[in-house]
Amino acid sequence: MNPSTVAFGVALALLAIGLVGTMVGRSVVKTIIGIELLSKAALLNFVAGGYVGGEAIVVLLVVIDAIVVAVMMGMTVAVYRHYGTLDVEHLGRLTW
Repeated sequence: MNPSTVAFGVALALLAIGLVGTMVGRSVVKTIIGIELLSKAALLNFVAGGYVGGEAIVVLLVVIDAIVVAVMMGMTVAVYRHYGTLDVEHLGRLTW
């Protein structure tokens, strides 16, 4: 079995788990974890595909991903302090 085939299979599994976690999760934290799994699946595809310059793109995306996670978790803390819950159903009043 080819190692890149296994990597593509793992990326597909991460993609499926991330989609389910994002769509089904009622907690903001679970949704963030789902988004992160989606991002890691994309990064794994870059590495497994052997694209020219893929490693540089992956390093850049990991740095950007870390910044995005820090901002999302900061917003999560602010929402919890203001509303007292992280349940997405109770945060419906945040819409216009």
